[in-house]
Amino acid sequence: MLAQSNPVTPAVSETLSQGQEMLNFAITWVAENGLRLATSTLSAIVLYVVGAWLAGLIRSLVLSTLNKRGLDHTFTSYLANILHSLIILLVVITALGQLGIPTAQFAALIAAAGLAIGLALQGNLANFASGFLLVFFRPFKRGDYLTAGGAEGLVEEIGIFTTTLVSMDNKKIVVPNSAITGGNITNFSANPNRLVTVPCVIAGSNSPEKVRASLLRAAAENPHVASEPAPKAVLTHLGENKFTMELRVWCPASKYWDTQFSLNEAAKAALELDGISGPLPAMRIVQA
Repeated sequence: MLAQSNPVTPAVSETLSQGQEMLNFAITWVAENGLRLATSTLSAIVLYVVGAWLAGLIRSLVLSTLNKRGLDHTFTSYLANILHSLIILLVVITALGQLGIPTAQFAALIAAAGLAIGLALQGNLANFASGFLLVFFRPFKRGDYLTAGGAEGLVEEIGIFTTTLVSMDNKKIVVPNSAITGGNITNFSANPNRLVTVPCVIAGSNSPEKVRASLLRAAAENPHVASEPAPKAVLTHLGENKFTMELRVWCPASKYWDTQFSLNEAAKAALELDGISGPLPAMRIVQA
């Protein structure tokens, strides 16, 4: 009886033949291009290491230089990080070019991705640009008290996209930078001194001169009140059987609230001490 031929044998032989051809091709390619590949890989690694070191050095130099010029730390840190990232990106693209990877297509891909991200984050880009303007033009700085973007408080941090305020009752308020630059900014700490006003409603039977003397005495006893410009007490409003005398003094901007609160109490005490009365409450007579 004749032995049957194995139908798998030709397929296995063909597979082994193809494997041998691929192995021979790989050996030939390594022999011809191995040295060039090793040199290119080593060059790419050295280029990346040196480039990363230079990027870190440039970042440190930028930080130290800008900080010496008194620029805001948030701005200098972010600018240095942006510059560091751009240098690293350039180094990576150059290193890929050393390995023979076409970098033109890679750069085009990055540009397309950047455009797509920019369109998706238009609001954040506006906030980023506004944050740059805030730090560059410095309409306020950390520690200033201001109203801006519909909020009021002490500036805690000027961020890349938002500015953080702390209100008088210790609430944390995060305001988009674009909302700040898009409206009015009132900086109460920009100037060294601030005006404090204490309006006092007085009964019409009292002498304005006597009221003025009492209020000025209260101002003179307050340690935060500046001597120049001199305190003033002016009659600001005349009403029926009453008038308003307003005490106006200047104080350091950092002591505004201390001066306001202490002067309110001092004015009330001085008026009471001198026997100066306020207006009587209105009385309504109802006929039976």
